[in-house]
Amino acid sequence: MKRTILAAALAALPLAAFAVETDTEVVEYYNLTNNHYFVTATASDAQFIDNGGAGQGWVRTGRSFRAWLDSAKAGAGTNPVYRFYSSAANSHFYTASADEVALLRGLESQERARTGTVTGWQYEGEAFRIESPVNGSCAAGTIALQRVYNNGFVSGEGANHRFVDDSELRTLMQDRAWISEGIAFCAQSKSTGTNANLPMTTTNFEALSGGFSGAARWKTEIAGVERKVTANLALSFAANGAVTGSGRGCAFTGQVSQGDGFRSLFNGTLAATGCEDAAFNGTYGRFQLERFGNGTLAVRLKRGDNANEAAVEAVLSGGQPVTTTPTTPTTPSTPASAGIAGDWSGTIAWSALRRSGGVSTPLVSANQALALKITDAGALTGSGFGCSFAGSLSPTTVAGIFGGTITASGCTESAFNGSYAEAKVKRDDGKLEVELERESESAGVTTKARIEGKLVSGATTPTTPTTPTTPSTPATPGITGSFTGAFSASIETRTRTNGNETRATTSVSGNVSLAVASGGALTGTGFGCSFAGTLTLADAATQRYTGTVTASGCANATHNGSYAASAHPENGGRLQVEMERESETSTVRTKVRIEGTASRA
Repeated sequence: MKRTILAAALAALPLAAFAVETDTEVVEYYNLTNNHYFVTATASDAQFIDNGGAGQGWVRTGRSFRAWLDSAKAGAGTNPVYRFYSSAANSHFYTASADEVALLRGLESQERARTGTVTGWQYEGEAFRIESPVNGSCAAGTIALQRVYNNGFVSGEGANHRFVDDSELRTLMQDRAWISEGIAFCAQSKSTGTNANLPMTTTNFEALSGGFSGAARWKTEIAGVERKVTANLALSFAANGAVTGSGRGCAFTGQVSQGDGFRSLFNGTLAATGCEDAAFNGTYGRFQLERFGNGTLAVRLKRGDNANEAAVEAVLSGGQPVTTTPTTPTTPSTPASAGIAGDWSGTIAWSALRRSGGVSTPLVSANQALALKITDAGALTGSGFGCSFAGSLSPTTVAGIFGGTITASGCTESAFNGSYAEAKVKRDDGKLEVELERESESAGVTTKARIEGKLVSGATTPTTPTTPTTPSTPATPGITGSFTGAFSASIETRTRTNGNETRATTSVSGNVSLAVASGGALTGTGFGCSFAGTLTLADAATQRYTGTVTASGCANATHNGSYAASAHPENGGRLQVEMERESETSTVRTKVRIEGTASRA
């Protein structure tokens, strides 16, 4: 999007700091491949991205801001934020400005009339609601969210925007050649809750602790002559903020001095000596770090003045604790699978396709449960989608990543049977990232299967299997029983034609009756469907249960299929249930969602 259309004046509405509680967090993602940012206010979008549905390279930045999905809860004084998508830019755009919305929808209509397709900004609807600035300022008690722009229309990288609530982060983005466009939204402050913005820290940097490495861009500008080199950079951080590192002959030492409330943005100082290019020797007054999850760190170093500068910029991988005694990992106190041993379970993405004569045909695209058990020695067993898994894992040369060969047999879908020779497992943010991929070929036909997503820790293999069936300790406390209530069933289809994507959504309402047995078995009826599946405890703190539920015989055949299901008890003995499934062909992606709150029958 051209910058000229981004400065439209916002409607001057009287604002005040609202006491109405928000009902969602707008979560931020970063793509390691195209350097784009994306935000979403819906759990379904977040789950889709976390499960790999949006493709490789997306990681959570750890940042979010508060907003509303339900307009009735938002109250007066808030404005809808509308979302647009451009296939040409491969990016989304968000605005609460009525003028920007009108301009973009007008350009969309003109392009469609002229070419029959739209590759520019295409309207996708309301994304969330939030307060807006008045005369460029936010009301007391709210946080200003600045919009910054990568100037992608000019550079050809594809226009992309980011919303930042920290002046230091805005400065960092400007150092990366992004353009500040002023305040876009005003968000309620986070004083409580699991996503609350913590106090700034100047002493404890455990969130940053670990070793990171990767390719970096080393740039000098001396007397107007610019030189750029790509070479490795390695940095290690202690919990107290002490920094050491190396690259291009340099020995780096320094200190992180400050971390923001999200524990994702850090500042400090760094000095380099012994560099093969003397221009990089000296003290870097600008040393800024941005952590994305536990495994990714964006680094920017800069020293000098406008006439003579040296800068290093990189996105590094790693994040495992620094090991000061490398000879000990084989001792019994540090087992081969330290950090990943245990029982893990969750619902992740299973996909398979067949290629023949240059044509790819999707075979399977489903969310299905997976349970794994990893021993201290690295032996792995597990089950999911009818498969039985067996194999072993050991540390790779990349810190924190374990690899090995895992074999699957007896799978419901035969495409998943076979040996996964390059299985990868990694601990991240208390979860276990799993990536299994295999490819086989026969008579000119190639079959590719992929299983990927994040699992959470849980007792999937209890040591006393006879006790869960006793009346005093049901496997599903709080959700066992019969329930009935009003649910909605929605179908969203995205059709791609000649590089253009169109979206259509339909929704119906109806009563659903469910019964959950003490062992977690679920049965039920609704929308003409018969439901059957199993729920297991995924998070004891929030009493959230997950599993797989299959619908058959539905009045609308599109509702039939296997769903990733989630349920948790509410006050008054009610049960909130969400079920979601996706399927995809070469041109159409279909998402079906059934959700509602049922009371005890």
